[in-house]
Amino acid sequence: MHRDLEHHQLCTLELIAEGHAGRCPGDQCAFWERGCALARLEAELDTRPEVAQLLLDLRREIEAGRKFPLDEARVWFSHILNVEEGIEQEGEAPALEHRGPAGGAMSPV
Repeated sequence: MHRDLEHHQLCTLELIAEGHAGRCPGDQCAFWERGCALARLEAELDTRPEVAQLLLDLRREIEAGRKFPLDEARVWFSHILNVEEGIEQEGEAPALEHRGPAGGAMSPV
């Protein structure tokens, strides 16, 4: 066994959102801050796979080197949580302009 290789558990987001997962990318992940920043939320994310999917999609956008429209991400994240709380209906998705792969005016992450 190679002692210089660090052991990484399975990716929490992939496992919850997609039901299967590769190894955690460690410090290459956008959600890594002296360890997995989402590990503390695993129990909550487990009951909200759509939120896990949103975060996984965001991580993949970042990994692809794209700028992500933060305002759009906030609106969609709020909408998902509001649907869960019964504040909004699923069909009441916010109307957002989508201009290009990252969806319009962008802010660096």
